[in-house]
Amino acid sequence: MMHCLTLQALLLASLGGLAVCAKDASTVTYFMFSQQWSTGYCSAAHDKCIKENERNFWTIHGLWPSSNSSTPEFCNRTLRYNATALTPLVPQLDLYWPSMTSSNNNIFWKHEWQKHGTCATIVPELDGLYNFFNETLTLYLKYNVTEYLLNSGVVPTSEKTYQLQTIKDALHDDIKGAANFVCYSSRNYSAPVLAEIRFCLNRQLQPIDCKAKHSGCGQGNVYYLAFGKDGATSQMSPLSWLLHCSWLFAVSVIPMPLYRLR
Repeated sequence: MMHCLTLQALLLASLGGLAVCAKDASTVTYFMFSQQWSTGYCSAAHDKCIKENERNFWTIHGLWPSSNSSTPEFCNRTLRYNATALTPLVPQLDLYWPSMTSSNNNIFWKHEWQKHGTCATIVPELDGLYNFFNETLTLYLKYNVTEYLLNSGVVPTSEKTYQLQTIKDALHDDIKGAANFVCYSSRNYSAPVLAEIRFCLNRQLQPIDCKAKHSGCGQGNVYYLAFGKDGATSQMSPLSWLLHCSWLFAVSVIPMPLYRLR
């Protein structure tokens, strides 16, 4: 009898947990889109970085469903990760969404899907494994942080720091929403090192202001380190560089409303 009651309690607890997850997914009001600069990340964790995955342009960290009161996570454990389903996207995922700490990118993608992608199904463009990664790639190419900064004269350098406001201003005209920054401390530098830029998208996947706050950057100056400093020393292969340039060219000549990674 006690055994049956225990099983019953576990079943009820499981059902209750599923209900909470479903409720969490339905409360999603915006998405946090995070892009990362591998040199900045590796300056603080260079012993953990995978050299082959470091890039001299901003890459995707994740697209995270959020709300004003919570951050939904692991919303539906029945939505399994299937690496085979992503096969058509793997060349772009390897290039633009690499793991900084694992040589197997699938481990990173699986984590992002299970923790965040399963909570994004409320938006049709993100509903399903393939759609989630495909649409995130499309958003990444649309909101090109690397290009925005370069066009505003904000270039990676280890010789000087930038005021945080200067970097904000460089992004504002293009993103049309308040960007948030993540910085790390490095023993080699006197100011925080910029590692991530995050901004928010509404459920129509358009930029908005949100309540997210900067992390670790302070209110003063930060380093936006040049590629090749403190761990980011690998160079892209000629094939990878050609693929990168061809994708950026496609984005520049094809109107974005018609351009979809399918």
